[in-house]
Amino acid sequence: RVGINVGDIIIDESDIFGDGVNVAARLEALAQPGGICVSRMVRDQVRDKLDLVFEDMGEQQVKNIARPVRAYRVLTEAGVRIVATPAPGRRRRVLRRVIAAGAAALVLLAIGAAAFWRLHSPSLAPTAAGAPAAPPALPDKPSIAVLPFANLSGDPAQDYLADGLTDNLVDALAQNPGLFVIARDATLDYRGKVVAPRAAAKDLGVRYVLEGRVQKSGDRIRVTAQVIDAVNDNPVLSQKYDRNLTDLFALEDDLSLQIAGALDAQLRGGTIARALAHGTRNLEAWESLVKATQTYFRFNPADASEAQKLAQRAADLDPNYVAAWQFLAFTYFDEADLGWAQDRIAALKHARQLDDKVLKLDPESAGPYWLRARLELQPDLPEYDPEAALADARKSVELGPNDDPGHWTLGLVHFQLGHFDEAAAEFANTLRLNPHPYIWESGLHAVALSATGHYKEAIAEIEGASAAQPKNPLGLGFHGRIEAFAGKYAKAAGWFERARDVDPASSQNALFLAEVYDQLGRVDEAIKVLESGPPQWRSVPRVRLWLGLSYALGGRKENAAAEFAAFRALAPRWTLSTTKRFWARYYTPQFSDRIAALSREYGIPDK
Repeated sequence: RVGINVGDIIIDESDIFGDGVNVAARLEALAQPGGICVSRMVRDQVRDKLDLVFEDMGEQQVKNIARPVRAYRVLTEAGVRIVATPAPGRRRRVLRRVIAAGAAALVLLAIGAAAFWRLHSPSLAPTAAGAPAAPPALPDKPSIAVLPFANLSGDPAQDYLADGLTDNLVDALAQNPGLFVIARDATLDYRGKVVAPRAAAKDLGVRYVLEGRVQKSGDRIRVTAQVIDAVNDNPVLSQKYDRNLTDLFALEDDLSLQIAGALDAQLRGGTIARALAHGTRNLEAWESLVKATQTYFRFNPADASEAQKLAQRAADLDPNYVAAWQFLAFTYFDEADLGWAQDRIAALKHARQLDDKVLKLDPESAGPYWLRARLELQPDLPEYDPEAALADARKSVELGPNDDPGHWTLGLVHFQLGHFDEAAAEFANTLRLNPHPYIWESGLHAVALSATGHYKEAIAEIEGASAAQPKNPLGLGFHGRIEAFAGKYAKAAGWFERARDVDPASSQNALFLAEVYDQLGRVDEAIKVLESGPPQWRSVPRVRLWLGLSYALGGRKENAAAEFAAFRALAPRWTLSTTKRFWARYYTPQFSDRIAALSREYGIPDK
């Protein structure tokens, strides 16, 4: 909160006194969390000089001031909203003293409160990979971003309430086909930072921004929320709720519906109601799932295991909690995909069982379809079927047009099938929904650009995406694949070598390196790379396939036969039709034809 007044002050060494100071302090108390409140004299001084809008709060009787004070709330962009708990301690006390000083306060407002806040706040520079250099164009339907709600409870242990409320509102709004909703991940950069709604809207390419604050006291919760139209910087919705904590879900229902109504979005087929039904009315289950997601995305095996326990507890507390079962299914798939699972096949099968459960609970949910598509791309599962994966990924996008994992999965399926133009388009849709993407999202888009002949654009994108993390092995690997698709295999090998050196346990980095080594005729080195891996690599189908090809290229027929036999046992449904288009674009025509012929020779069918 900020209170600004103009008045005489008394300075005594390091302290200041006087009615002017007292009025500023009382105005601060009148300000909304994250807002600015000014006196009448301040309003009169600047009203014709600055493009500001003031809301008259009327005469306010305040403590230790003889006469009522006329107070005004600043509503324009200069009234920057704080979307995180203010920094505690000395900096806050110093800030309060500076703002209380009359002359300094007037100068502060004249130069713009936004500039002042930025001088006293952490940098707002994007931290996620690949933020676009130019702001995206506005969609042709109402578009909104939900900024992270601020926890004003003064207790970091209550952060999960603010995070959970933010996530639930994003999920509910995203189910409405009449809205364009920015992905939750894209707004994480703003957590704990000061941001003007207009700046956030411009950065994310939306017209509306929802910001809010949460304060918990005992079994009571206060939520304030405001939707800002960034085009004219006016609020279109402002709500304040004081409820029992047990009424949190009814509060979410009310707010979601009010937002959609305020944006004139058509509520077709009860989409928001269905989204809210994915939730639970069991507060303990909800808290457990929110904590599970916070724990999981620290991205390490130990926290992933703890997150699974929390998610399982949420599902046990409410067996109809769709979101809990869906998140649990995702964690089992992801631990297999990342190589964390002790038993890859068991983890994938369990993910499939949980995914089936989600579909039975809610057949209209988008999430289980994109996860099913990912499972259908695993060659060591009986359900392996790339064409079915394509259909399920399309179904996911149809049901959840604002769900960026659905678009990304559809792009991934197209990519693996060699449909590079379609892949690039879907990855671009992902980046539009998440303008601050993870490096794997922007990286695969860059690789798809290279595969479609847009090499310069691909290099520019991956350089931007990996600038903040130059040694990230994913970024190094994407750089290598971009070079390989451009036919620059020696340069690709250099990038893959760097990726392997940073993360030697990754079978993916080793595979990428072995593939280009073979293309370059460095067959013995390719074999050495794959033979030197840990035992768990032997359960990865592509490792067995490529080691078999490397042995065959090197004339070691017995070794090749053994590896191809192991591969066919792991992936009995895999055929050349799945990968021929990919190979034909990734390698030279001569090399692509040769490895296809060797695959047939060792028992891999065309269809």
